Amino acid sequence: MTKTIIVLGAGLGGLATGIYAQINGFKTSIFEKNSVPGGLAACWKRKQYLIDGGIHFLSGYKPGLNLYNVFKEVGAHKAECIDLDIYARFIDEESNRNIDISADLIEFQKNLTTLFPKDIGVIKHFIKGIRGLSKSDFSEFGFKNPPELMTTKDWIKDFWENRKSLRYFVGKSMMPVKEYVTKIHDPMFRELLLYMFLPDIPIVFLWMVLSLVSQKQMGVLKNGSIDFARKMVDRFVELGGQIHYDSKVSDILVKDDKVTGIVLEDGSVHNSDFCISAIDGFTVIFKMLKGKYLNENIERRYKKWKVVDPFVSVNFGVNMEFKDDVWMTFIKTTDPINVGNKEKNFVLIRFFNYSKSFAPEGKTVIQVDFETDWEYWFELRKDITKYREAKKQLSKEVLSWLEKRYPGISNKIEVTDVATPYTYWRYTLNQKGAYMGFLPTTKSFVATVEKQLPGLENFYMAGQWSMSMGGVQPVIYSGKHVIQLLCNNEGQEFVTKDD
Repeated sequence: MTKTIIVLGAGLGGLATGIYAQINGFKTSIFEKNSVPGGLAACWKRKQYLIDGGIHFLSGYKPGLNLYNVFKEVGAHKAECIDLDIYARFIDEESNRNIDISADLIEFQKNLTTLFPKDIGVIKHFIKGIRGLSKSDFSEFGFKNPPELMTTKDWIKDFWENRKSLRYFVGKSMMPVKEYVTKIHDPMFRELLLYMFLPDIPIVFLWMVLSLVSQKQMGVLKNGSIDFARKMVDRFVELGGQIHYDSKVSDILVKDDKVTGIVLEDGSVHNSDFCISAIDGFTVIFKMLKGKYLNENIERRYKKWKVVDPFVSVNFGVNMEFKDDVWMTFIKTTDPINVGNKEKNFVLIRFFNYSKSFAPEGKTVIQVDFETDWEYWFELRKDITKYREAKKQLSKEVLSWLEKRYPGISNKIEVTDVATPYTYWRYTLNQKGAYMGFLPTTKSFVATVEKQLPGLENFYMAGQWSMSMGGVQPVIYSGKHVIQLLCNNEGQEFVTKDD
């Protein structure tokens, strides 16, 4: 008799879980609180403009990396991508200098050396790390199988297959970026590395990203994040899976320490042989399951590990083209912007000028993002009038800032949209509006996270809270891992292709 699985959430983790479950002969139903799939891979329409608040760049979307095979298994390889020749542009307004982070490492090193001659030693070391990782496929390193099923022989094999890149994941390579930059003389070079991603991540993470850029294995989604999610939905439905939209799960049913099903917000009960959560881990573990199924590792993780800081996103639909602007531009500004009662000296702008999917001909979506405080927006939202006024004021300040750099833009604005951490929390219920789960620090970067809770049967966890870090790759692998574990526990062979 075919066994049934209920999956909580139709984000990328939930969809990957459902796909691998269907391939392996389970009857799977996904329950999603929203009316569309994708979770954090979210897009929304404002008049003629498509606002993308989800996947900003993607790696492994074409043959050449093992990751591509996983994308192919879940149908995501059908989402069209555009290669990045330039990962980002960094502008320092005070010194009137700028640099493009190029896919051409020879050009990138030359430009770095020209701008920062006193830091030639660090530059050579930094580029050497990128080149070293560019020579091997590390896209599946640590993800090939769930750690719970890895034998000593498997670990040895994994290490051997990745021996060329392994030395970049130990020692000083795991130093946080904020420590790595202390030896840099030029403040612009220091800030370039600090704000390229996150200051607490290990320096090897930057090498990984830029090595993928140099291999032309880093790109942007031509039709937005939602297209990527819908390609996975197509695959899941093609395999016979069912998705129930507008179906918010309010409780998980447990009898004799065995999960038997779920209860929806409308009171309806849905039973199943197994339940797999791919939604916010804090909500599931501490609210739905009342914190009954914990061990020391889980408790420490949820109490001590930091989650990524949320951001507020100010979006404009503009009746202008920005052909000469790099799609992602970091600016250290001489004209700080007040965000949540704090001055922000760094501004991140995304120009969606690489595809016609986001705006009509001759028009562009501009997205300006700032890291911000969760508490400020959460408390402010208790007074809806003040909350809306704060959003309106922020959009005015950002537009005024843009006007100084793009004269006349104020008269070309056709759409204004502001998404705060509260917006992302309301949509996903993610702890503190986090967009990527736990902060990938040097400790969490190499940590393993269990997919099952102690003392609870028939229950598994997928998604970003079941991995040491979020992002597209870990989240999709989490769905694969959880079904590998389930198949192992059921004594059946795990397969990745449907017959």
